Amino acid sequence: MSTATPTRPDRSRTVVRAGLRETWPAVVVALGLVVSSAYGLLGTRPYRGLDAATVTAARAQDVCSLAVAVVLLALARAGSARLHLVRLALLAYVAYSYAIYLLGLPMNRAFLVYVVLVAVAAGALLDGVLRLRPGAWPRAGRRLEAGTGGFLVAVTVMFALLWLSVLLPFALGGPRPHPEGPGGVAYPVYVLDLCVALPCLAAVGVLLLEHRRVAGPLALVAVVKIVTLFTVLWAGAVAGLVRGDDVSLGADAGPSVAMVAVCVWLATRWWRALPVTGTGRRAHLWPEE
Repeated sequence: MSTATPTRPDRSRTVVRAGLRETWPAVVVALGLVVSSAYGLLGTRPYRGLDAATVTAARAQDVCSLAVAVVLLALARAGSARLHLVRLALLAYVAYSYAIYLLGLPMNRAFLVYVVLVAVAAGALLDGVLRLRPGAWPRAGRRLEAGTGGFLVAVTVMFALLWLSVLLPFALGGPRPHPEGPGGVAYPVYVLDLCVALPCLAAVGVLLLEHRRVAGPLALVAVVKIVTLFTVLWAGAVAGLVRGDDVSLGADAGPSVAMVAVCVWLATRWWRALPVTGTGRRAHLWPEE
């Protein structure tokens, strides 16, 4: 009686799909950034209803977003584990920044482009984070883990207290908070920070303090995203000052400068602490049994 030799599964298509699931979102987001930035820079009154300083900041962000698009295209096919983390950080920046455009700007003709940017960037970010393989990443020193964890928790508490110092008095009958969104709706930064960004930063910080292995790559994503976001915000503020706009710096202006400097230093430390020879991630969200 002959026995059939078991057929080994063909994984060539799996490899292609794994590459495409990271390449196409980066390309789509990069193209969306080019379209939205071109509209913001060249369109007719794309940011109507906003004051001069905010318009200048939005156009400065458009310029920075073009740079982000170039980097995303350069990283679209990158298989390196650490470059994957940088790509995730840039996607996090896009999802956060253009969610503010969706919630905090009067609707303009690029609204559907903003929808695509947020949906694709957020989906690719979530997919890329969930596919990380904790066992593939080396452990950093406990001092770096504890220091970064404490820093991220401190940043979370600082910004939560800043926003609550404005929102709690209003909740207790005080004056309306400033700034506000269009038509008096909640300022989108309050919404996104208190509901999404700060809880995520706190979670990464706690994982680092607990010395979880997956916390290392998440820390690099977090600090690169912080550096990107606040560099763009400061580019807008500087552009406004150069143009002579009435730029109003918030209470977070001073702390954000120190925070960016610390995050640049932490990013270099984590980059050196996470040398991975493989991809550091699974090809699929739920591997086949």
